[in-house]
Amino acid sequence: MKKIIIILMCIFGNSVYAQQSGITLNYRDAELRSFIEDVAIETRKTFIIDPQVTGKVNLISSEPLSSEVLFETMLSVLKVNGMSAVTNSNGSIKITKSELALTDSALVGSNVQGEQLVTRVFFIKYVDPVMVFNAVRPYVSAGGNSYAREGMAAVIITDSADNLIRISQIIANIDIDQEVVKTLNLQHTSPNEMAEITMGLTSQIGFNGGERPLLQAIPVKGSRSLILKGMPAILDQYVPILEDIDRNNASRGDMRLIRLSYAKTENVLPVLQQLVNAITSENQDGSNGGASSEITIAEYSGTNMLVINADPEIQQRLAEVIEQIDIPRDQVLVEAIVVEVSENASKELGLQYILAGGDSSNIPFTVANYSNTAPNILAATGAIVVEDDGDNTTNSASQILQTAAVDSFLGLNGFAAGAAGRFSDGGIFGVILNALASDTDSNILSTPSVMALDNETASFLAGQEIPITTGEALGAANANPFRTVERKNVGIQLEIKPQITDGNEIRLEIRQEVSSISGPVSAISSELVTNKREIQTTVRASDGDVIVLGGLIEQTERITVDKVPLLGDIPILGRAFRSEGTTRENRNLMIFLRPTIVRNKEEMTTVTNQKYQYMQGRQALSGSNLSLDDMMQNVIGGRVTNNEQ
Repeated sequence: MKKIIIILMCIFGNSVYAQQSGITLNYRDAELRSFIEDVAIETRKTFIIDPQVTGKVNLISSEPLSSEVLFETMLSVLKVNGMSAVTNSNGSIKITKSELALTDSALVGSNVQGEQLVTRVFFIKYVDPVMVFNAVRPYVSAGGNSYAREGMAAVIITDSADNLIRISQIIANIDIDQEVVKTLNLQHTSPNEMAEITMGLTSQIGFNGGERPLLQAIPVKGSRSLILKGMPAILDQYVPILEDIDRNNASRGDMRLIRLSYAKTENVLPVLQQLVNAITSENQDGSNGGASSEITIAEYSGTNMLVINADPEIQQRLAEVIEQIDIPRDQVLVEAIVVEVSENASKELGLQYILAGGDSSNIPFTVANYSNTAPNILAATGAIVVEDDGDNTTNSASQILQTAAVDSFLGLNGFAAGAAGRFSDGGIFGVILNALASDTDSNILSTPSVMALDNETASFLAGQEIPITTGEALGAANANPFRTVERKNVGIQLEIKPQITDGNEIRLEIRQEVSSISGPVSAISSELVTNKREIQTTVRASDGDVIVLGGLIEQTERITVDKVPLLGDIPILGRAFRSEGTTRENRNLMIFLRPTIVRNKEEMTTVTNQKYQYMQGRQALSGSNLSLDDMMQNVIGGRVTNNEQ
């Protein structure tokens, strides 16, 4: 047996009967606030009631109502009493007078229904929003509001959700594209020229605040056609005017001036000259209908202008070719990274000794001295033994040997230990043990970059010019020497020629060179040795991709042994009669490349900002007092635009 729960509430003689299937209402002259409280209990919604909310409720339902229907019923009761409900961002519902609720209404789309007060923005595409506003204003309820103005392509309406659905249907029937399309075939005027004339004739201030032509003119490339789009009445008004302009161009003079916007006259003139030769050949064959064969094209580079002297028909043919050639070209930013990581390690171990007897001794003179070690044991021993009997001049033997000994010690690398002395009979002995272990690591990173137009060569150089002797001649008796010197660039060089193909792919002819001065050829020669790393190739790369151009991985090991013949080959004991040195070098060189297509001003601004902000960051890290912004403003007179703001 099912249990039926009945809740009886008596408020001023009114009844609310709750059942499992819903709630049955019976209100006569009930207080509006009490009715809202009953709805809150049943629907489990949170209501915020304005103190000004007052009124009476008379409501009778013959069938039970669900929570959703009960809530919609409450919205209708509020509307009858001049009140509205607005949903807050936290889910609570604010109930206040309708005129006060307009400013609190939520901005929603088209999926909300019911009597709830909401705001909706209708974006207008084809017609004037002010005209739409005047058309729908009578359909906005008394408690609603609407707004539109010139220059804003939208209409904003605040009303109940159900009424906004009806208004949206009215706007959809008004905001439709009623324009038609027509093709205008031209005989004596180029499509681009006629399109500019059409824009000038029909431009006006549109409802979006900018210039909106009454007619949209689209030139068709490769044909003498112009596509026109507009209202039928506008087409009927302006098409005869455009046709009359085209007919009048048939009688234009034999002279025509064309100013180029992007291309250079010296680049366009050879192409036109080839066409003129072809047209002249046609005229001589009689295949051109008897047109004049006298065609002259001149250039004036001062204003980047071409002067064409020919019949109007020939002028038109050449003008169409110029329109196809004179177009803006994209740019390519090429960024290269040259990474070189090298590691050098060397080890040396050598033993030098000297042994000599005095005048009355039978000890022979023996010495072991190696050219690849320092200090020199002979120089050190001579500085001790030789005496000049009080002669301390700079040219004395002892002074010369002392200087040589000091120089040999200055060339010492690593560790050295030794001992020396004299025998009682005047003999001498000495021994020096030297050991060296050194490691040198280097990490060289160069990042040259250059911007170039499509199909134009660009180069970048950061380095020095060093003199290289290319010839030398002496006069009679070796007098008046004559030397020829050539300057050579040493540093980082980057040369590129990009070509943008279909699919945002770039074909690059590139030469990358990294050179440096290694040092003189020898100690007695002033000629310089340069290190050079160069790669010259042609590659394909996609826009923004990083590719490797090439590289070098090199490992070199060199072993040097100086020894006394025979004695140095004796096992174990032979270590005392030889000097050994090992040098190991590892070098890793890689060149990476990243091309980026820059098509418009926005992309150029993005690239410039990236580099500019990087330099600003480096300045901040270095603690420099120089400001890049101040220098840009004071010297160039402008600032880099930040498109992120």
